[in-house]
Amino acid sequence: MKLVPYLVFPGTCRDAMTYYSRIFNGELNVMTTFGESPMEVPPEVENRIFNSELDAGDFQLKASDDMPGYETKIGTNISLFVVFSDKESKLVAFEKLSEGGKILFPLDDNFGMLKDKYDVQWMFVNET
Repeated sequence: MKLVPYLVFPGTCRDAMTYYSRIFNGELNVMTTFGESPMEVPPEVENRIFNSELDAGDFQLKASDDMPGYETKIGTNISLFVVFSDKESKLVAFEKLSEGGKILFPLDDNFGMLKDKYDVQWMFVNET
């Protein structure tokens, strides 16, 4: 299992991740826009960032811009992104953490998102 911080920005993800890549001497391995994603989005958000990944040695950071209809509030714009090596562990952790919390995106084959009973936001995926 691996834990990666996941930041969400109100339209400034590209600038922020480019800045962080310079600061941490890292490489932006992923920078996908909403327009390139499988989601249908309004034209005004097509150039916003759907997913980005910064790697700098052992340091990894993931980020995106907020999704249409989910306005981000700076200061509460972080999720804990957990990468599981097996689907069963992911399923068990998702079910337990959702008790008393709120499921934001139901767990499908490779993604789920929730807020636990302490309002901590979690994202779950399998290793690829």
